[in-house]
Amino acid sequence: MEHRSDAVFKKPSIFRDGVREYAERLSSPVSAELRDIAEETVKATPEWADISTAHIQTSFLQMLITTGGMNRVLEVGTFTGHGTVALAEALPDHGEVVTIDSYVADKRAQDVAVRAFERSPHGHKIKPVLDEALTVLQSVEGDFDLIFLDADKPNYISYFETILARDLLRPRGLLVVDNTLWGGEVLHPRSLPPADEARTGEEWVERMFANWAHDVVRFNKHVVDDPRVRAALLTVHDGMTLVQLAS
Repeated sequence: MEHRSDAVFKKPSIFRDGVREYAERLSSPVSAELRDIAEETVKATPEWADISTAHIQTSFLQMLITTGGMNRVLEVGTFTGHGTVALAEALPDHGEVVTIDSYVADKRAQDVAVRAFERSPHGHKIKPVLDEALTVLQSVEGDFDLIFLDADKPNYISYFETILARDLLRPRGLLVVDNTLWGGEVLHPRSLPPADEARTGEEWVERMFANWAHDVVRFNKHVVDDPRVRAALLTVHDGMTLVQLAS
């Protein structure tokens, strides 16, 4: 996916107007460090800022980590490092976040992430891997307490299958998959020509958004039908599915 300066990626909210803002306002505030990264994300990559992990999501992930006494996390999809630093914040000092991104979408996001990791007091817990996610998933050493999957939706099933095939998730660990409601488009996915055929940035974004909804629908069905796991699709932000190995 190449960067297009005239295209703004923005998903609709699955909530009625004001609900998301109300939830953010009535939740404990995130750290100043996370607020700074979020602001820098908007400034550096305004077209793609909507794909960054939201504050309510970072708080949710942090609570999963602290409640579960987790030590090792795998993140598939780094972007500007906002979610990465949040994960690292919640880990003990000896904890580790392995985060993967190829940055084919926008190199500016990588610059933000590098700066964020360098200045963060939790930077020593973060291990960035610059490569294609599928390549890394086939070689990285498990097992992980938490795996956060927030990357390209057409490959979600491949990521899921690789994670299970290689036993990357420890027993009673959690796989958390983002954007599984995809702005509500999962209810009635539209069929549009491939994004690569679009002539303008806006048209390209619209087609990608519509087509990725079908990928999310396929992934959701794939997971819930898999007897190896248990799944719960939560209406957190844009949909977050919790997956656990079946006992």
